[in-house]
Amino acid sequence: MTGELRWFWGVVLVPANLLNAYVAYGALVIQPQGVWDEGTLTGIEVASALAIVLGVAVTLLALVPVRQKVLSRWWLAPSLVLLAAGAARWAYIVHTYPPVPGD
Repeated sequence: MTGELRWFWGVVLVPANLLNAYVAYGALVIQPQGVWDEGTLTGIEVASALAIVLGVAVTLLALVPVRQKVLSRWWLAPSLVLLAAGAARWAYIVHTYPPVPGD
């Protein structure tokens, strides 16, 4: 039974982590052209927020098999790393590119 559960949770968690990695990659790679580039800055903030939400959701999802001792604790690592990357990128953007007064 445990082998079947491992397979099931692997099939669920691997695509979820890949989706989160894709979103986090987009948030990390996109560079604004300047302080005035509000469209890109908004896109980065949205991608960072989505990476955080996906990181929390996948972590909570991974906690189920980890608590049941079906999967090891290492299955929590990818989602937590991507959550931290999304949070760090969002904090960096907010700190480096403050809102322009008058907009």
